[in-house]
Amino acid sequence: MDGPDPSDVDVLNYALGLEHLEAAFYNEFLANHTEGDVEGSAVANYFARPTLQYSVYQQIEDVRDHEEAHVAALTETIEKLGGTPVEPADYEFPYDSMEEFVALADRIEAVGVSAYAGAAPMIDNEDVLSAALSIHSVEANHATYFQLLHLQRPAPNAFDPARSEDQVGPIAKQFVAGADGDESDDAGEGELSVAGLSADADGTDANDLNDEYVTYENTGDAGLDLSGWTVTDSSGTTYTFPDGVSLTPGAQVTLYTGSGTDTATERYWGRANEVWNDGADTMTVRDASGTVVLQRSYP
Repeated sequence: MDGPDPSDVDVLNYALGLEHLEAAFYNEFLANHTEGDVEGSAVANYFARPTLQYSVYQQIEDVRDHEEAHVAALTETIEKLGGTPVEPADYEFPYDSMEEFVALADRIEAVGVSAYAGAAPMIDNEDVLSAALSIHSVEANHATYFQLLHLQRPAPNAFDPARSEDQVGPIAKQFVAGADGDESDDAGEGELSVAGLSADADGTDANDLNDEYVTYENTGDAGLDLSGWTVTDSSGTTYTFPDGVSLTPGAQVTLYTGSGTDTATERYWGRANEVWNDGADTMTVRDASGTVVLQRSYP
């Protein structure tokens, strides 16, 4: 969107670009995975109820169909307004497993929801705005579903921040084949934020330590190298991110209190007891030099 006052066509083309990306993401996955692959996966087995376990593939198909319907609707509206719809790019999506696909879907959908929230106030035509908001609510449903599959609490916050085009652009650019994805781009800056916090596990905390977690997100527009960064509670209990942990713009990493296998999106503290006090605590994040970069207290 060019200039401080983009036209409705500009805003719709911005949305169309994101919908092209999402449709391509799900089409690629479905083209390379069978129903048996998905419903026999550990992810589908998160659901104890068979009707949910054996409908994961169909749900992903539904999401793909929704994205394609959004592409068609936005394209038609742009043409009716006299504009030229943007074409899809060639995309590359970095995942090698069902778990990584789900984590990436969670991330992509969350970015899409925040992008619509950021762009909608710039739409002048009330009919176009109503249509855009109806897409926004469906994207929010998608985000909630993939949060569940990613073993995250759905809708953890009462309010979610909108993202501007300047924030969304570097995130989407990572998936465009041949685009310059250099995380060291001096034009931007990474910023660590808390995307979710579960300090009170269901039942007895000590019996379900991995229901106690903090999810961090890079809400900036450049990469963040978390090597050597520390997370500390008010009593001084400390976790240190190992070398090589980094977050591209829009990426998230969840730090669980208990034990498990570390991945690019999940880290495990390995504690035998709970870390975060249920009623009140203060979380402090310091970079490798010891500088406080994030502090959050609750309640």
